[in-house]
Amino acid sequence: MNPIKTVRILTSFWRLSQDPNRLDEVFAIADSGSNLAIMEEVKAFVCRDPQGKRAFDTGVRVGIIDLAALRTLPAGTLGRVFAEHLIDNNLDPASIPVPSFPAGDVRYVKTHLRETHDIWHIATGFNTDVAGEIGLQAFYLAQLPSRLSAVLISMAFLHLATKNIGARDAIMTEVMRGWALGKRAKPFFGFAWAEHWATPLAEVRKLLGVELVREAALPETQTYVFHSAA
Repeated sequence: MNPIKTVRILTSFWRLSQDPNRLDEVFAIADSGSNLAIMEEVKAFVCRDPQGKRAFDTGVRVGIIDLAALRTLPAGTLGRVFAEHLIDNNLDPASIPVPSFPAGDVRYVKTHLRETHDIWHIATGFNTDVAGEIGLQAFYLAQLPSRLSAVLISMAFLHLATKNIGARDAIMTEVMRGWALGKRAKPFFGFAWAEHWATPLAEVRKLLGVELVREAALPETQTYVFHSAA
């Protein structure tokens, strides 16, 4: 890797380990660390599955998110729950930098993962606090050869070691849950989410083999708003 990029990534990694609220540093790591060889690795992996290959060949996209329209869907549907998730977390889909790469371009991998990140949140049941975000990264890592996820999980461990060891129970529980859930579930990459906005979320989870099992309540730990990107 270019030495300048390496320094930028390490700087962002350290800043993020000290303050998990720094969404800008997540994107900095994701964008600085991207290279075609890594994306080719992910592309080759997801294309082993017919759903992933179809998505890559046709460029499946979520499209423009119309929150007002999604909120009119029946309660409990994928689209309604997704809209409520964005609104409750003060997330504007238009503000999330999603690179637009076409079907057949290896960089489509980044496009697809970036724009579906928050849908993966609601499908897996992971919250947007630091433990939930890292748990979702463990889910990514179980499903894909995602080096970014490995970096972000490492960042969380550094955060425990240097800033907040009291969060170890919450983070480790979600990391283990994410890994196990990701291994049991069917592939998420390439799933046509926009075709299922009106489908009950419970049915979507069944289609994807997602069975949510919550652990017993953990001791109260410090909570962060920490939103990452694949």
